[in-house]
Amino acid sequence: MKYFILFLFTAISFSGFSQSTVKVVIHSKANYQGYESFADQAAITLERVLNSPNFKTEILNGQFTETNGLSNQMIFDQIMKAHEVNGQGGQNSVVDLRVRTMTRAEDGRRWMRNCRLDSWAGTIGKDGGASGICATCPQSLELWQSTSDTASLPAHYMHEYMHILGFSHYGRKSTSLVYKVGDIIEKLVKQGI
Repeated sequence: MKYFILFLFTAISFSGFSQSTVKVVIHSKANYQGYESFADQAAITLERVLNSPNFKTEILNGQFTETNGLSNQMIFDQIMKAHEVNGQGGQNSVVDLRVRTMTRAEDGRRWMRNCRLDSWAGTIGKDGGASGICATCPQSLELWQSTSDTASLPAHYMHEYMHILGFSHYGRKSTSLVYKVGDIIEKLVKQGI
């Protein structure tokens, strides 16, 4: 009986420290010729970082604005639940990504001007609004792949995924949850997490 109680106490204690895990799946890639494996590696990297204790610590200790009124614990739980509110969605506990590169035909001249690396806008991509498709500037993809930058694409995917989860930002705010979560991903990847 004594050993059973000790076993039960140990099981309860360890279950309090467990963290749910999330998968990252890219369901489709449009216009990603030459970048398919780079995108796949970014998804693997993003999954590893999201499931790290470092990511949880960063979210729980972060200071954010534009949080939809959620506490840091609730934000972390929502990310790990991975229940998309925009786009096609998918299975809970799976970051369901659909990605494409931006094109003049689909996004227009203005967006493509903003994609230029020397643009005043500094655009690297955009969320697909209600479509839930993460769009990336082809110039950014080319730069990141050619310089072996393994942190920027997972960070970009996470920024856009936060929009798919229902978060938004008004302009480029350094304190905005959407931007800061992307920054956290980039920082942790660069730290080798």
